[in-house]
Amino acid sequence: MRPKVTAAVLHRWRERLTDPLLTALTIMIAVIMFVLAPLQATGVVAVHNLAFAFGFVMIATVFVVSGWLAVVPLLVSLALIIVATVLRVRQPSSFDILLDATAWLILGVTLIVVTARAVFAAGKVTYHRVIGAVLLYLMIGFVFVALFCFIALFEPNAFTGLGPLQDNLAVVGNFIYFSFVTLTTVGYGDIIPVHPVARGLANIEAIIGQLYPATLLARLVTLEIEGRRDK
Repeated sequence: MRPKVTAAVLHRWRERLTDPLLTALTIMIAVIMFVLAPLQATGVVAVHNLAFAFGFVMIATVFVVSGWLAVVPLLVSLALIIVATVLRVRQPSSFDILLDATAWLILGVTLIVVTARAVFAAGKVTYHRVIGAVLLYLMIGFVFVALFCFIALFEPNAFTGLGPLQDNLAVVGNFIYFSFVTLTTVGYGDIIPVHPVARGLANIEAIIGQLYPATLLARLVTLEIEGRRDK
């Protein structure tokens, strides 16, 4: 009897906390990507510890929102980042960047699945769901950060304006910058993809950046209409 009661309580708390936690998760990701990563790129190493702390909080948040199934890949990605950090302290190499990029890809895909299930599930459209949709948009850009990094690792001349891909603190900041100017189709032109695969990925990201807002709006409107009909 007790396991059933515990499961019911957990389900109740999950329904109550999922929407607010989507907002909290969005804030954490935004801080990591747009505050901590640029600070780290300028040489402020101390923010790395804060990013790790955010990672553990993120894992706890995802557990409440989606359960253990989503936590496992996040733990794997965190372990890869820790290994890369240890190797970087001993002897920096491109292998460290490969581990980081793999961790970013796992993290991004996992959070996309978790967030999409919560945002587009049946039910009332709330402020927190809209914020969760913003998180989904950010994670799309984050996945492309990893993909662009893979291309640059295996084809050093895939981008112009990026410079040699070295294992330093500026790597993440540079790829986050390029990914989001591509996703938002701003395209300043300081970093340019020249390899066919890099160009293809940039085209895909730009198209997603254009179609996502329209698709999102249509889905949220549909959910809102369905929610009013059920009243």
